[in-house]
Amino acid sequence: ALEAKYHHLCKPLYSERAAIIKGEKDEEIGKSKEGDVADDQAETVDKDEDHEEVDESQVNDNNDENKVIGIPQFWICAMTHMEPLAELIAEDDVDALEHLQNIACIDDADGTGFTLEFHFSPNDYFENTVLTKRYEIPNLLLDDEPILKNVEGCKIEWKPGMSLTYQETTKKQRGTGKNSGKVRTIKKKERLESFFHFFEPPKMPSMQDMDEDAADRLEAAFEEDYDVAQAFRSHIVPKAVTWFTGQGLEEEMEQMFSEMTGEIGDGDANPFPPSASGEQPPECDQQN
Repeated sequence: ALEAKYHHLCKPLYSERAAIIKGEKDEEIGKSKEGDVADDQAETVDKDEDHEEVDESQVNDNNDENKVIGIPQFWICAMTHMEPLAELIAEDDVDALEHLQNIACIDDADGTGFTLEFHFSPNDYFENTVLTKRYEIPNLLLDDEPILKNVEGCKIEWKPGMSLTYQETTKKQRGTGKNSGKVRTIKKKERLESFFHFFEPPKMPSMQDMDEDAADRLEAAFEEDYDVAQAFRSHIVPKAVTWFTGQGLEEEMEQMFSEMTGEIGDGDANPFPPSASGEQPPECDQQN
């Protein structure tokens, strides 16, 4: 209940932050700065009566040419400062992620899960304006260890030839035997390393015909996926500014060092700090 109340109280702040990042508050912020500059100039004029007049039209033209809208690359900078997320971002992802305008986490009202929303401006890569990832966790807001019941991603509508997750290669193959002398064209879909695979979560299969090794690999895949989700939900979304500036990384490293030195000799000590909400990776809800 306390966590739900915290998220509710922070919503207006998140909305204000999103507006600033997108540039919707640029005019308001600009007027505030102009007022400060005017005050400074007035003080300078009083001190120096022989000052030269400034060509305001020339200054305005220069400002328009160099005008920056909002805070460019805000979210990708924040993401690359967090190691679990930085590891997922390929070089080819950067340009697409520069169009990321906001990341939001919407908790279910009944506390049974949450949805991550990634809002994008129009870009050359996909048609979607919002990409989503939903996690169904019946005991999300309880003190018990979270149990992951289901994960649902979304389909990215890639523009022709612009997919960052797969590429189609064409290969010509000469026939043998009866088909000797003939050449056929084979098209193959190859997987590319990309952050956008995050929206293609592991499938929740039936465990009936799965051996122990396969089950362990599947559980590890879900735990890794959930760790990424928690990085967004418990760190990036509520503390985006500190991760953008790099302060969040510094604080996490200081906390990690403090815990490692304070608990040295304790074989059961965990050197990695928990998420802000104190949640642990969930167990897979095995379905028969």
